[in-house]
Amino acid sequence: MGTVARKAVDALGTRVTAVAERFWHEADAMRALLIKRADEFAGCTEGSPEEEELRTLADVIDGYEAKRWPSGKVVGGKHRWPRARQRNIEKSPRPA
Repeated sequence: MGTVARKAVDALGTRVTAVAERFWHEADAMRALLIKRADEFAGCTEGSPEEEELRTLADVIDGYEAKRWPSGKVVGGKHRWPRARQRNIEKSPRPA
């Protein structure tokens, strides 16, 4: 690749990274709201509508985290939603 082409690719890569970081910031803020909502349902009654919403929230949070942090860890202390909560939600089968 020529020098001019390499500079163009490098400049584009920087812009794409900056845009992606902005969207990750917004998506991380949405994740925080979803976790806060899920925490409100901690200890909900089995089989209740709240439990179904909690399961849905857990699925959404887990899916987002799998895309955002595929290795499950982030430098700087970020962590994935505690798997213990996910396992507690998954213990009982979903109502049919």
